[in-house]
Amino acid sequence: MRASASEIRQSPLVSVCSEIGRGHPAYLDSVLLALDRLQTARAAGESGDSPSEREDARCSPRFRGHVPRLTVQELCTGTSGLAWSMARAAYRLGAQGGPATWLYNRLRSPDARPSGLQLALLGSSLRRAFAGYDGICIVDHPLLAQILAPVCRVAYLHCEIAAPGLSAVPGAWRTFVPLQATSLKLQASGVEPDRIAVTGLVVEPQLVEVAESAFPARIARLASDRPLTVGFFVSGARPRPHVNRIITAAFSVARAGHKAILFWGSGMLRAAKAQLALRRQGAPEESTQVVWTRDRRHETARTAEFFPNLDLLVAAAHERTNWAVGLGLPMFALLPHIGPFARENFEFAAGQGVCLPLTTHADAAGLADTIADLRQSGRLAEIARSGRSRHAITGAAAIARELLAGAASR
Repeated sequence: MRASASEIRQSPLVSVCSEIGRGHPAYLDSVLLALDRLQTARAAGESGDSPSEREDARCSPRFRGHVPRLTVQELCTGTSGLAWSMARAAYRLGAQGGPATWLYNRLRSPDARPSGLQLALLGSSLRRAFAGYDGICIVDHPLLAQILAPVCRVAYLHCEIAAPGLSAVPGAWRTFVPLQATSLKLQASGVEPDRIAVTGLVVEPQLVEVAESAFPARIARLASDRPLTVGFFVSGARPRPHVNRIITAAFSVARAGHKAILFWGSGMLRAAKAQLALRRQGAPEESTQVVWTRDRRHETARTAEFFPNLDLLVAAAHERTNWAVGLGLPMFALLPHIGPFARENFEFAAGQGVCLPLTTHADAAGLADTIADLRQSGRLAEIARSGRSRHAITGAAAIARELLAGAASR
């Protein structure tokens, strides 16, 4: 339900979601869930339930209200709404592969900053909505942060490991980043150190809950000769080159006797088409499963159900790179890199020893052989171990605590 103007004014915390792709909105979903859980724990702690909950109660301010959850589509009308529609269309077009992807990557150069005219066209409705607002506006996208930073206190969730120049918003009240390395890159782009908070990796709380127990079982399976379970994840824009590599790689692992689970986002019809493509290639039906969901939050819930049984991850080097870096889930990154964050995310994960490239169609077709070689040498288990206990994975909870503290100083 759309929040009223008075609801926005009265709440010390409000969120605005770009609804572009999956990565940025998924980070906001995680932080809002962590906020809900922290307030629930605090209420229980004030009732004296447990030492940890009582500690949360002592450290957290007394904001208990609902955080209004707004979207760009709800807030932006007229020219502003049209400008955002064009931005979303460009995002989808950039995923088509070939010249379209090349042009998209050129236009979205990692260090390209939006012009004053672009910000004016995109931001007129947003700036009117938040003029005079004295609370904290939580945003998931650098464009939103650029637009609203001159108007109100903006909490910008920059939860990507990568930090290209376009992601620096010096005027934001606070920029939340996962790692110190990310912070240093934003400082080099002009963001003051006291405006940056390093939180640890923002991993979906639902996955954090099962990560610890899932890891030993995964290591045991990787060290055995039993069939493995490989999770294939399509990104929000469904890039055509990545979709083709996923179908090919899934067939490869299924034919070798492993289980291929394809997480295909929203829509039953799209999932049926993917299942048909696998069937046409001759993939054994008992070794493949295509998971479709209603929306982004349902997708996260379904992923958490399957996560304890996943042994490997195939995805673009976007938000799921955090799973390889922090959850001990070896990753094969889909190439070509699309968008301004993917290359830097991949380079970081590869440097951590947790990610390998899936560059060509031939690489995808030979994925089962690559897995067998890595497994026999013991490297697959080594890759998994390299992604555990090196970085904190509770960034969403850390952000929630600081937001509540900021809300108290309204």
